[in-house]
Amino acid sequence: MALVCVEAAWMDLDLSMYPSFVSSFYSYAGPGRWAKTLGHGRGHVVEKLGTRLCCRGPGCSVELLHYLSGRWCLESCRLLAPGPEEPALLYPGLVVAASQPRDRLLAAAAVALSWRTRYATNVRRWMRIVFDGVVDEETGEVDIGRAVERARRLPSPQPRRLARLLPALAEALGDWGDPAALRRRLLELPGVGPKTADAILLFTGASSAVAPGDVHLQRFAAEVLGLRGLRPASKDMCLRGGAWCSACPLRAECLQGRIVEAYGGAAGLVQTTAYVYGSLGKGDWRARLRRLLERFYTSSGGTSPGR
Repeated sequence: MALVCVEAAWMDLDLSMYPSFVSSFYSYAGPGRWAKTLGHGRGHVVEKLGTRLCCRGPGCSVELLHYLSGRWCLESCRLLAPGPEEPALLYPGLVVAASQPRDRLLAAAAVALSWRTRYATNVRRWMRIVFDGVVDEETGEVDIGRAVERARRLPSPQPRRLARLLPALAEALGDWGDPAALRRRLLELPGVGPKTADAILLFTGASSAVAPGDVHLQRFAAEVLGLRGLRPASKDMCLRGGAWCSACPLRAECLQGRIVEAYGGAAGLVQTTAYVYGSLGKGDWRARLRRLLERFYTSSGGTSPGR
């Protein structure tokens, strides 16, 4: 099969896949090499070859690599107002690896499943149980009914939550093009709060001008960026403010709003850096990353510090 490549000298594939929900439908196959295990083009391999990001196998395309390599937000993700310690220099090669359009629903499902649980242990396992064999590998179309039935049979609350949410998620993602309208529509869904909505926007490639708020972001903002603020107490707070951070009158008191105001389209990269900072730390983080990928991101799975 032909090799499809794009220039991606700026990207560290392993580092960027680690915090990305896209990794829920790939498995780590060795340094700089990931194999597609679910969804459109299942079976292909994405790997870093020198300065290029390449794909070989079913479903490979420049579009897929455009999103995985971070090219989709390369310009907007440039940091506009670096803090005392430049976030981009903490983890060279870290980009926001987003899903290609045909995998948007899978990425959104992984985000929804990550509610109050361990990502590498549970989310990756649930994704295989719910979606293996129910996604057309040529078109990426998901058999919603079969996926819902599988999720409903699982005993944990997260898959059952996904079973209730999946049809509405699929419908919301079908209305693509306006990130502000999509964020509002997601926030109007039962059980979807600001963190979930923003993570869906970020890792489906809808917008990088979002900062999914969690404890990692709060700690990183205080320790590295010198920013403090409250996380939204509820999605009603966001909906009252117009649902879009950059236009919200409450953004001066809200940590997410302050980060979006300071960093613009780079807010999503700041949040991704915050997650890596919180889970890998500094120092010899490359060795820690390798151990985590080998232990938890191969096909066999395992337990994880969680997301």
